[in-house]
Amino acid sequence: MASDGMWEIPPLDDAPDIARTTGPQPGATMADTRNWAGFVLVGIGLLTVIPAVALVALGVQGWALLVAVIACVALSTGAALLVFQWRNQRARQQRSSADEPYAAWQASVPPS
Repeated sequence: MASDGMWEIPPLDDAPDIARTTGPQPGATMADTRNWAGFVLVGIGLLTVIPAVALVALGVQGWALLVAVIACVALSTGAALLVFQWRNQRARQQRSSADEPYAAWQASVPPS
């Protein structure tokens, strides 16, 4: 995008300005690290299910119950964090689209 002093000039060939689109960009989901805590907790919960099943099969009921409780807490907390983050992300996108009624470049181009 060209610049004329403090004013930005929109693209002349009507090409979409991918730097100013309101939707998610390619790779934006991977770059957003806010949901990693939820994924880590879900992973820990899934990994602790295996020892819980193994302990039940071995007949160690006390340890199996403890590991199963840890698995349930990790899975439910991770799922809750993921749902909470998903709702916040949707709310942020709706706020940003409502705040920008005009094209992004229209506010920066001086009137003719």
